Amino acid sequence: MATGMESLKETVAAMLKDSLKEALDPITKQMVENGNILRSLKEQSETHAKKFDTVFNKIDSMQVDLRKNEKETSSCFAGGDQAGRSSMIWKIDPGVTTCGWLTYQQALRETIRVGTSKRCCLSGSQRSRDPTAPLEIDRAHRIYSNNTSRPRTMIFKLLRYTDRQAILAGARKARPALSDGTQLLFFADYSPGTTQERQGYREIRAKLRRKGIDSFLIYPAILRVNYKGTRMSFNSAEEAKDALKSSVLEGMEDE
Repeated sequence: MATGMESLKETVAAMLKDSLKEALDPITKQMVENGNILRSLKEQSETHAKKFDTVFNKIDSMQVDLRKNEKETSSCFAGGDQAGRSSMIWKIDPGVTTCGWLTYQQALRETIRVGTSKRCCLSGSQRSRDPTAPLEIDRAHRIYSNNTSRPRTMIFKLLRYTDRQAILAGARKARPALSDGTQLLFFADYSPGTTQERQGYREIRAKLRRKGIDSFLIYPAILRVNYKGTRMSFNSAEEAKDALKSSVLEGMEDE
């Protein structure tokens, strides 16, 4: 009897063990699969994290380059006005495209000769440039192609500010032309900001001209007015209007 009971217990225990194993096997397999999935997700997340780090590093590098470019651009704009002291725009008709640089040099020297004759100085402390001195040009380049119908433009930078001023003064007096009759037109090449400031004086200078009063602009955008032996300087059109409206421009406010 006792042997039968022991045998029954062993049989029941074996059945329970087999039943539990059958019930737990799918769960165990699922846990193993879930572990594999989690490991795969972890590896993928680490890979993406590395890629994000690379992207962020590239963004940081681009921002550094951008800030550097902004500084260089600001420096270029800041130097633009300084370059305007000796830069000029030179407009030439299409027929001059076959002329050599020597012809341009000769025309420039003749213009300087006229500009410096009779002590043609543009501001008080500047002395006339020696017309026999060599013309020193830092660089020059043309705008538009040879086969264009529009007037050619040459932009060149002079090493001396007095050269530029003498050329402008001589061009106004001599109206220089090349051997074929092509007229040369000379303009100072200022930055957009300086040009806008100088254009702001147009209205008040027109009023001064109607009054017969001499005025002129000096670089970058300063108005000089000579009135009854007194020389006045103004840094803006508004400053000039406020200072002159009660005396020089009296009665002209509504014109």
